[in-house]
Amino acid sequence: MKLYIRLFILILLTGLLAFGCSRPSGQEQAKLKKLVVENLQVKDIPNDGGDGLMLSWKPLPKDKRVQEYRIYRGVHPDTLFFLTSVQVNVKTGVATDEMLYYDSGYSSFVSLDSPGKLKHEKGAPGSNLYRGVPRDTELVARLSESFSLLSQIEDGDYYYKTVKARSADKEDENIYAGLRFNQQTILASLKSAQPGEKPVDYYYTVVPVNERNQYLGIAKPVAGTPIDDAPEASPGLFAAAVEDNLTLQFEWEYPLNHDDLAAYSIYMVPALPDSAWKMMSAEQQEAVAGTAVKIAGGGVGSGSLKNNCVVTEEELSQAAPGLSWEQASQSRFSIRFMDYSMNQSPLSLPASPKRVKSSALPQIAKFRVEDKPMDKGDRITVTWQDPVVSITKTSSLKKDGTRLKVNYQVNKTDNQNISNIYFEFFEPGKDTAFAKVNEFHQDNIIYVNIPKKYSLKNGGKVPEDSLQVKITMAVKPYKINPQNGRITYGKKELLKDYTMVQYIKPDPAMMAYMPTRGLYLNGVDVSQVQNVVYRKGYRSSTYSLVKSSTSYENNLDVTIGYISTVTKPIAGFNFVKGDSLYTYMDGKRFSRKLAAGEKARDLALVSSEIDFTYDQESKTTLNTSIYLDEAKKIIGNLKTDLDDAKKELAACGDSLAQAKVPETAMVYQGAVARLTQKVEGLEEKVKAYSSNKLFQEALKQKNDRGLMRLVSSIREPESRQHSYMIVRTNGEGLFSETAPDTLKTGEYVNYAPISNWFDWNKLITLFAVLIFGIMVVVFVNLAKKGKDLYMRPIAGLQEIDNAIGRATEMGRPMLYCMGNGGLSDVATLASMGILSLVAKKAAEYDTKLIVPCYDYIVMPIAQEIVREAHYAVGRPDSYDKNNVFYLTSVQFAYVAGVNGIMIREKMATNFFMGYFAAEALLMTETGNAVGAVQIAGSDAITQIPFFITTCDYTLIGEELYAASAYLNREPMLLGTLKAQDYFKFLILVFVIVGALTATFQLTGIMQAFPLK
Repeated sequence: MKLYIRLFILILLTGLLAFGCSRPSGQEQAKLKKLVVENLQVKDIPNDGGDGLMLSWKPLPKDKRVQEYRIYRGVHPDTLFFLTSVQVNVKTGVATDEMLYYDSGYSSFVSLDSPGKLKHEKGAPGSNLYRGVPRDTELVARLSESFSLLSQIEDGDYYYKTVKARSADKEDENIYAGLRFNQQTILASLKSAQPGEKPVDYYYTVVPVNERNQYLGIAKPVAGTPIDDAPEASPGLFAAAVEDNLTLQFEWEYPLNHDDLAAYSIYMVPALPDSAWKMMSAEQQEAVAGTAVKIAGGGVGSGSLKNNCVVTEEELSQAAPGLSWEQASQSRFSIRFMDYSMNQSPLSLPASPKRVKSSALPQIAKFRVEDKPMDKGDRITVTWQDPVVSITKTSSLKKDGTRLKVNYQVNKTDNQNISNIYFEFFEPGKDTAFAKVNEFHQDNIIYVNIPKKYSLKNGGKVPEDSLQVKITMAVKPYKINPQNGRITYGKKELLKDYTMVQYIKPDPAMMAYMPTRGLYLNGVDVSQVQNVVYRKGYRSSTYSLVKSSTSYENNLDVTIGYISTVTKPIAGFNFVKGDSLYTYMDGKRFSRKLAAGEKARDLALVSSEIDFTYDQESKTTLNTSIYLDEAKKIIGNLKTDLDDAKKELAACGDSLAQAKVPETAMVYQGAVARLTQKVEGLEEKVKAYSSNKLFQEALKQKNDRGLMRLVSSIREPESRQHSYMIVRTNGEGLFSETAPDTLKTGEYVNYAPISNWFDWNKLITLFAVLIFGIMVVVFVNLAKKGKDLYMRPIAGLQEIDNAIGRATEMGRPMLYCMGNGGLSDVATLASMGILSLVAKKAAEYDTKLIVPCYDYIVMPIAQEIVREAHYAVGRPDSYDKNNVFYLTSVQFAYVAGVNGIMIREKMATNFFMGYFAAEALLMTETGNAVGAVQIAGSDAITQIPFFITTCDYTLIGEELYAASAYLNREPMLLGTLKAQDYFKFLILVFVIVGALTATFQLTGIMQAFPLK
């Protein structure tokens, strides 16, 4: 290219950068700043735990091309930190007139992604917007007074890499674990004001950002204060009176915001109509609750505990002397919740018990807990019944509609093995099936012929009757080896007393038979029954909800992850300023001078105590310090506390004996009872710590690292052990509870997942790999010994020499295009092998070879291949690296560039080897236009037809992969290729044998191979 043309292009590019890519002018920038969101409001989220605020604003019009709304938060309007962004589709905009964002719960506050120091947003320099809360200890310490903070730490960092630290408070004798910012992720939630505290105002603004990452305008910050208000009333309470058991069963629904719920209470209330109840004021409801009889209560655990309870006749009489079951069954009941701040919810609408027999309750589930087979040890399977088969839909196949394609679904565990599923189709009122299907290979589809009168294409007459489908099955019982997780199956047997029935009903709109909602298991409709799985940790005393499943499912996989993090509340922050150490803790500030030679750091302070093990005798969890010297003080500190409590108890006892005024005596009696309970608790703790063998072993460790190795080896496995139970319910008070598994001693059976080293289901895969490996070794050795291994002639490869010779005769260059794939594409790697041979031939004939590359990573490899080819034939002087160059990675821009090269250079031969997409036809048509000989090869199925029609020769699919072995005849490539051919033949043999045996219902070969 001439010098003046290059200079002109350089000037043009400089102009584009200066005017096209610069920031908006001052006038334009001022206009952008006016595009602020309107109606920005911050409100408290009602009925929550006082940690949530709701933002609302009016979005900008679609023509403003907004791609996101960035939300900033702070405790002062002049300093707002980036919180999150709400993404928006630039093309469609926001369809509603109002956008909402809920700032509740814990969210990321400070992490490794946070800036190291206070920095303004790039799009708003000099404003009140900052990129995020920086990793600045003093600033975070100040902000901690307005937020509740949690520290999320990698377990290894907490166990071994914390710093033993004290606060600057001289009266604080606690030892803390100090953490740097790069060792943790700090999470924050909003705080509501406690009684007597000043409310915290949180300021927010919302900034729209367009597709050019320009900040369109900063809305005036708006403040809001979270309020810890009363919970919402229960949406529904359901009651049932079981006549033969003389019990009352209650089941309730939780409100939408239930994370703050702590407890429930059920009251027997006056029998008022619902209309009168709804008109009651809060004061009137409180008056009713004050006089009502409380008959049940318990914990809620933020909505994770059981939402049902059973009240016996004895408990009724204890709640209200003289209250009988008969009286209670004719009364009305209401439920109310209490949150962790002692706020009471309104009473729910009263419920009247439904009188039923115990036979009307769902059948008690017989469940089992098994380790998920062949996994890494992070899942447990809870199974409550045998496999469930249900019809999902049908469709007509014949013109007369007498043949149906029926789709069905099988729900089973990985362990359960179904040999046969038997479908029987019945006409209404008939006992003899008109069609039977034995599904020995479950592909979720069966075909059945139905009588003509039930056809949906019967002259426009749609049948009204439903067809009954009876489903039974034969399964193989199994056993699991607890040592290695291997499953062994017995002989198949028909499941007795296990029959499922469904009805398929004609649907005129869909013109198909559709299954009804009912699913009958042994004659009982279970379609409305839910199977609710609860679990209890090894150290816990309560069962919490895992998941609720329908009766169309027969199992639940429970994920139990490995312990990788430790979460601790942040107690405070230490930071050094000048010659003083400052501590921010519990809203208070402390400072002291550093001692001579004292090394203090900026740290976040968390508790150094961690749960260690569960003591079976005392039924308590024992804690330990992560520092050995502090752990050794635990028993001594407990004994000191015990002595102090005993002295205080003795003093209170003396004061009680000397008290003459009844009111004073009552005060001392309460203190004595409280201190007695405290002394008993401390005595139990001292005994538990002193007698626990694991704790005593921990104290014998040599250093902190040894201590924490032992702690982690006990703590983490214990935290992954759970006991399970199942509640079957219709959601309206009719439920039955399956007791958890227990040992003879009465202790719960706890289950933990087991990691498996080997997947026995893929044993056949191991054999296949070994067979293929042996084949490769054999054929490679044969090729090295000079044995002529036959390869089918491939026309496209045989013509490469002729195509290169033609270009040499015409004195015109050749083009080699490797497609638009990268190094991860097999087709690109295969193309490189062909490029090597083509480059050698081109170097021998001194013919110019042009290689335009789509991927800049592929380019240097292609250059090296061509260079090595020239050196290999002794023509290094003819190599020009400028003939192998990077063109562009934009698809159709690449096409335009390649087409231009073909036309300008008047190519004699074109090679298209690699992965191609829509550009294939465009390039090969241009090659035809210039009269070039074209040889193509690709594994892109959609482009092969275009190559066949426009090229002289085409390598289809695996012919491209085999090209390197075919051209180079290297023993390694040739032997591998022959091994693949024979292995494919072996696969074909198994396919044929499997198909033949399956025809005779012998599915052993088919089931021996893994599905994936």
